[in-house]
Amino acid sequence: MLVWTVLIIGILSLIAVETLRLVTAKYQNALQTSTWQEALLAAESGVDVAIVELRKSLYPPPNHAWDGWNNPPGNVVTGYELTTIPNAGLNGTPMTIETSVDAPSQLIDPTNSWQYYRIRTVGTIPITGPARASDNPQDTKLRRLSLRWERFTNGILTPHLLTAPQVSRRIEAIVRPVSAFDQAVMSVGVVDLTNQNIVVDSYDSSNPTKSTNGLYDPAKRQENGDIATDGQLIEAGNAQIFGDVATNAGTVSGAANISGVERTDFYQEPIPIGAPSWADSSTASINGTTTIDAVATQGSVASRYTFSSISLSGNKTLTIAGNPNGSQTYIEIYVTGDISVSGTGQIVIQPGVTAKIYFAGNADISGNGVMNSNNQPGDLMLYGIQPPTNSSEHVSISGNSQITASIYAPGHDVTVNGGGTNGHVYGSIVGKTVTMTGVSNLHYDERLGSTGIINNYKIVSWFEDNR
Repeated sequence: MLVWTVLIIGILSLIAVETLRLVTAKYQNALQTSTWQEALLAAESGVDVAIVELRKSLYPPPNHAWDGWNNPPGNVVTGYELTTIPNAGLNGTPMTIETSVDAPSQLIDPTNSWQYYRIRTVGTIPITGPARASDNPQDTKLRRLSLRWERFTNGILTPHLLTAPQVSRRIEAIVRPVSAFDQAVMSVGVVDLTNQNIVVDSYDSSNPTKSTNGLYDPAKRQENGDIATDGQLIEAGNAQIFGDVATNAGTVSGAANISGVERTDFYQEPIPIGAPSWADSSTASINGTTTIDAVATQGSVASRYTFSSISLSGNKTLTIAGNPNGSQTYIEIYVTGDISVSGTGQIVIQPGVTAKIYFAGNADISGNGVMNSNNQPGDLMLYGIQPPTNSSEHVSISGNSQITASIYAPGHDVTVNGGGTNGHVYGSIVGKTVTMTGVSNLHYDERLGSTGIINNYKIVSWFEDNR
């Protein structure tokens, strides 16, 4: 009996030991798998950190972009940051994130000279537990676990001895700039289209299959006239919208005539516009017939002027003149107060001129309005300077002639009043709120998606370096 008892105890002990070994191995495998997944999240967080810094750099100074980094990234210059952050999972095991950003010259878009950035990140988390493989050594090889030797050393694949096991994952992402004019209409708050006869569609002035001689052609209408809001309401008013509509967890009413999809996951904080750094303290105003010259050519600093206000009525005209031969010239104008055009008053952009007009007050354009001789919305961009908090600046566009311009005024209430002899707007609108009334037609030029100011960065490629 004693022998049988000892034998049974021995057998049960062996079963218990084997069970404990299997459970421990499975637990260790699950723990290493979880750590491996968390390391990827850490590496992806590094990409988010870099994009946040890139967005900061778009804000008016002081924007504190790249604070704590060893260098602002540039051509052949790499910005680098090492940070350790707390972790809610894995018993509070801290994550270490290494992030480097550079701006290679080969990643410059030749069409608009916009710089794409390359972001490389390594996420590292210690592996709690012994430095040994799980029940299947192939799992360790699959996940590239560093149990005794580190795979990544300062970004170079040179292994060295570890004092504790860890897992590291490295990813590389390329991000591209996103234009402020990436949609036909973008609003911080409500978008209100009050008439079923309103039409919003798109064309591409750079593509002959989507335009005719670079101009809008209804026979070649495109369906990228997208409308978006950071708010929760788009009053579509049964307008004809050839494109998508997007809200921030909101609703779209009167959406019977929308050709695209309805999304509720949109949010894009618009970059505020500050006063131009080159602006002077000029107190000159324009209230009579005036001609100013745009003589700067591509690659040189634009011709620049500062005025306290522009007020044109009657037969008064502001002419922005270019080279007599029609070659491309550039001009920037800063208006520290209001812009008002009414009656037969008019702002005339002569052929070959690309103009940027910054204004700190209100902009009221009616009557004969603005004549953009180039008929390209990218050649006339109106930028509203961010007004003080609780201010109520506005932009109002109406009149007898078509408007060919791009309007970026995220701190202004923007209204497009139809009912004139034409009622067509060619370009893009960004405002605090956007309202279209009457018989208004907005034709978005898709070419604007690669012009104007940069408002964000978006990932265009992503891969994991799993060597």
